[in-house]
Amino acid sequence: MSTPHEQADAEATTTSRLVFADHLDDGATFDYIVCGAGSSGSVLAGRLAADPAVTVLLVESGGDDDDERVRDPDLWPANLGTERTWDHVTEPNRHLNGRRLAYATGRGLGGGGAVNAGVWARGHRSDWDSYAEAAGDSAWGYAHVLEHYRDIEDWQGPPDPERRGTGGPMRVRPSQDVHPLFTAFLDGAEGAGIPRFDSANGVLMEEDSGCAVRDENIHDGVRETPFRRYVAERAGRPNLTVLPSTTVSRVLLSAGRAHGVELVHDGKAVRAHALREVVLSLGALGTPAVLMRSGIGDEGELRNLGIPVIQHLPGVGRNLDDHIRLPCMWEATDVPLPVPTRSQAVCFWEDETRPGAPEFVMYVSPAPSVSPESAAQYPPPERCFTLMPAMRPRRGGRGRVRLVNTDPMTGPRVETNFLADPDDVRSALSAVAMAREIGNSAALRPFVEREVSPASSVPDTVEMFVRDAVETYWHQSGTSRMGRDEGAVVDARLKVHGVEGLRVADASVLPHVTVANTMAPSIVIGERAAEILATERG
Repeated sequence: MSTPHEQADAEATTTSRLVFADHLDDGATFDYIVCGAGSSGSVLAGRLAADPAVTVLLVESGGDDDDERVRDPDLWPANLGTERTWDHVTEPNRHLNGRRLAYATGRGLGGGGAVNAGVWARGHRSDWDSYAEAAGDSAWGYAHVLEHYRDIEDWQGPPDPERRGTGGPMRVRPSQDVHPLFTAFLDGAEGAGIPRFDSANGVLMEEDSGCAVRDENIHDGVRETPFRRYVAERAGRPNLTVLPSTTVSRVLLSAGRAHGVELVHDGKAVRAHALREVVLSLGALGTPAVLMRSGIGDEGELRNLGIPVIQHLPGVGRNLDDHIRLPCMWEATDVPLPVPTRSQAVCFWEDETRPGAPEFVMYVSPAPSVSPESAAQYPPPERCFTLMPAMRPRRGGRGRVRLVNTDPMTGPRVETNFLADPDDVRSALSAVAMAREIGNSAALRPFVEREVSPASSVPDTVEMFVRDAVETYWHQSGTSRMGRDEGAVVDARLKVHGVEGLRVADASVLPHVTVANTMAPSIVIGERAAEILATERG
């Protein structure tokens, strides 16, 4: 007899090419319209459609996920620069020597959760408790979020019933067959004073620092995407319409209420109506762009673009948060390296100027994962590995998303503002120092021929290196943040302030980025949205 997971796998496999709508009648009506089939949107649409009395439209700008680059997490870099990503480029940043950064986001069924490196990182207790405080709602706190994670996970590692769940839709496991490079990395981190834990998502996410083998949403070598686990088995049922290759132009609003969306499908404008709610799950760049095109945002900027102002919310598009990645490279000996491209270990530690929670995270790449500018100055050897520390910017170093024009096919203007805060520069130097201490440790010596970059302790030299080395970790968040102040965009129930029938459910609602990767927290956001809507529906 097959298990529920095996039944779901079979259903997803047999229906994946058959269930997607190829058009939408103008004026079609649904109870809920969910815009974006990424990690949050897939969870929400799947949960809503579990009630056969509810009709749901799930709209996605990209195409099908039937692609080996999605199934095989080792191929995740092959998605960059393809139809599976929005290939944004940031504005020049004077704090990075005028550099522009490649700033991709996921596109297609599964969104970023279908093209990332498969890291399962829940977020720290301090993250969730700070979100609860900002929102004024304890349901966003760590205790309640742990309940969600226990329901979400089908944990395949050592039992931890207080923190881990079994039987949920997402199969999660510790990384398997850990290569000695990553074991040596963890040994080096321990030698640098970072304590070791059995799991990256158990007790470690309640401590100030720690290192562990990473967790991943991979089963039998195949990536477990939220779309596959929440939506695919329900796609094709009468109450769920999945419409790929369709771009959301704007939300339709009247009398202070959202009543549908305008879409672009096959080059034509189509309208769909929502009897209950419209939910934007288009990510930290896409969601604020749609809000602004709909007349929700800073009234001065909207008027400059000729957009009628529906609701003045100056926080829309502001507070762009992310992890600042600072790759440092070593030439490797002839000891066998793992096949790129996934790190099997991670470490976290706190910033001494911001104590109380980890502010730094670091992975290892058995490849030259460095910026073009850094590679030009420090050419990668044929055999090398990269330690990739990353940090969270302070509030003064966060960026912004703006509209270029009102065309939904034109990407927004993205300003990261990385290293604008002088204290962030000092923290970046500290992160590089930790990477160098671990990379040059006795534990990693069997793998190290020489340090390639920055290979210097001179402060001015390292700072110059940092400004040329900075890249993104693709953890964009914060641009439609929860809160109760004038800069907030949504409230604790994810409702857009001042607008009825319109919510946001994606990483853009987070007041700040979590300690590490954002996919697992985005799934929680989808679960919270489903929980909220189910409660309101009665």
